Amino acid sequence: MCPPLTAMIRLIQSFMLVAAMAPASAAPETSAPVSLPVTATATAAPAGTPHARMLTLSSLAFNQPSVHLRSTEGTADFDFGVRADEIATQAGLKLRYTFSPALIAGLSHLKVLLNGEIVAVLPFLKEHAGRMLEQEIAIDPRFITGYNKLRFEFVGHYTNECEDSLHSSLWADISGASELKMTLQQVPVRNELSLLPQPFFDAHDARRLTLPYVFGARPSAATLRAAGITSSWFGKLAAWRGARFPARLDVLPTGHAVVFATNTERPAFLMKADPYTGPAVSVMTNPADGISKLLLVTGRDGNDLRMAAISLVLGNAALSGTSVTVAPPREETPRHAYDAPNWVRTDRPVKFGELVQAPQQLQATGHVPDAIRLNLRMPPDLYVWRSRGVPVDLGFRYTPPVRAGESRLVVGINDEFVQGFNLRPSSQGGNLARLALPLLENGFVTERHMFNLPAYKLRTRNQLQHAFGFTYYKDGTCRDIQADNVRAMIDPDSTIDFSGFPHYARMPHLGYFATSGFPFTKFADLSQTTIVMPTVPGAPDIEAMLTLLGRMGEASGYPATRVTVTTSSNADALRDRDLLLIGTAANQPLLVKWGERLPAIIANQDRRISEPARSVNFLYDWFGFGTTPDTSIAAQALLRGAGPLGALLGFESPLSSNRSVVAITGVDAADFTQVLDILDNDAVARTMYGSAVFVRGDKAESILAGKTYTLGMLPFWLVIWYAALEHPALSVAMLLAALALAAWLMHRARQRRRKASGAHA
Repeated sequence: MCPPLTAMIRLIQSFMLVAAMAPASAAPETSAPVSLPVTATATAAPAGTPHARMLTLSSLAFNQPSVHLRSTEGTADFDFGVRADEIATQAGLKLRYTFSPALIAGLSHLKVLLNGEIVAVLPFLKEHAGRMLEQEIAIDPRFITGYNKLRFEFVGHYTNECEDSLHSSLWADISGASELKMTLQQVPVRNELSLLPQPFFDAHDARRLTLPYVFGARPSAATLRAAGITSSWFGKLAAWRGARFPARLDVLPTGHAVVFATNTERPAFLMKADPYTGPAVSVMTNPADGISKLLLVTGRDGNDLRMAAISLVLGNAALSGTSVTVAPPREETPRHAYDAPNWVRTDRPVKFGELVQAPQQLQATGHVPDAIRLNLRMPPDLYVWRSRGVPVDLGFRYTPPVRAGESRLVVGINDEFVQGFNLRPSSQGGNLARLALPLLENGFVTERHMFNLPAYKLRTRNQLQHAFGFTYYKDGTCRDIQADNVRAMIDPDSTIDFSGFPHYARMPHLGYFATSGFPFTKFADLSQTTIVMPTVPGAPDIEAMLTLLGRMGEASGYPATRVTVTTSSNADALRDRDLLLIGTAANQPLLVKWGERLPAIIANQDRRISEPARSVNFLYDWFGFGTTPDTSIAAQALLRGAGPLGALLGFESPLSSNRSVVAITGVDAADFTQVLDILDNDAVARTMYGSAVFVRGDKAESILAGKTYTLGMLPFWLVIWYAALEHPALSVAMLLAALALAAWLMHRARQRRRKASGAHA
């Protein structure tokens, strides 16, 4: 359906719903701001029950506490969406803001726009200056569509003549606590597979995806494998929103859900359905509420479910109708190591144009535009440490300033400064020391620079920022002579080069798992991964498995089509595999069997916590590098308590060397929710490390204790060099040996020359 037609339909639906829900005698509309209720007043509606939704501006602006509007025409945009199966019936904005006391009333104001339509114009009155104001603004719900842009335009003036457009008096601040309130009503959608992934995932919805999965009373490992394939796909789609997949065993919840059923494993509401004759995917209305949808993945057995799941996640673009029968898919080509779509290429330089979805994301307009941001995800084991950094070949173009001054480009990584470049007028030559000569092309100055990103500033997930800033200039008549349409852009052919760095990591390192699912995501399809479930998994075990696979799909950008799921009794399936263990000590036998290798054991109320001999470096390395910590277990604390405690444990597989095991466990399976919640907290996840992470509420504590091992390999000359750096005595001995060898070789060479000269004589 084309966008204009969709918008028209939504507009008609909005008129009908508003008319149906309006009181019998409506008050005349006024231009003054009014307070809006956040719940619908109608008790009967043609669709789902109305529900309120409140969004703070902080949540729409990456949790910024406030937004600062500067210069004579400062702007700020906030994007929000409404699901395709919802429609707004009421809306309002509770705006909290402050403005400068220096602004002239009558000339200064704040415009509020929604999707280009003016919603309100707020004057800046002298008696209100410098105070936090709160204003209720009514919003016509008919203006709200699937994708919306709330825009604030600040128009400020502090003098009537010779005004400096960047004067410090020109400011207004909008509080991130300002609230956008909407009353939404769910509307029916068709039973149509071509709408996928809607309504189960809607890209307009910025909230965390919460999608229940429904199974029979005792789902098998094969059924869980198929469910894990689909949850990794939904996790990939949810991306930065995050995803959670509550499990329901033989219980049908209200709302959208995904259902897995075979001829022998069925939820109760499907018991009377005809036997399945092969893998199939279908959609139906949820009988629990009569309006939501169920996505059914069905088949004769678990193998059929796997085929249906793979067809769903890889071939959903070809699905249509209410139901499709799936033919056995051709096996996909296995993924290679480190080729995850969301990770930067490590076999060649990567162009900046490959890191954005549209060329406009590399462009900036205005004197102080927002920074151009590029997200970079690195394989966690990419060994860039102790190097000169990551090479960047940066090209950019910009409107030339009138004269040299404070106009510049500032490059940063993860909000830390890296490089700064002064922007030059078209008449000024380049910096020959950098071999960069500005060229004037179509009115723009073009420059190119080479520099290195410092290795110590890089993380698994990075954001590269390019912030342009242009100053104003005035002539003798106080007239601005800097061009109003100032533009700048980063050349899409600019490159960042991660090639040539080896893959090497000292394990265990649960921070790698928390931020990128490593080492499991080394192969994006999880072809080297086995998930070990309890023999009789409960709903918390299954939710943990599905949610962790969703996180891995988000990290890699590819569904886990080759993951395997089994139980501890299948020993052959555990060899030469990376293992993800899920369960408490009571229902996961491997946690007891491998107890001596674990950095901690949590068995009901009993807890055994290991302490390393030296967790931090205590010697000063005269080369400037820290010494290796001593992770050998020096002591163990035996505790007993009844409080909740969740944990992540990491160690080398007892069945195969250089294979990793990560276990999610706790006092009770309900504690898994704490672990999943803490992994969703990016700030906490970045601080995790070592072989054990203990989770209590919103706090996580990491330790590194027990045996360590390495993954990957360093070139032999780096191994020798690093060994020398960490052992100064060895480096001195090697230096003396090298000098002795050089002296001996020189002595032998002189003897040969003497013999040769004597023979000629």
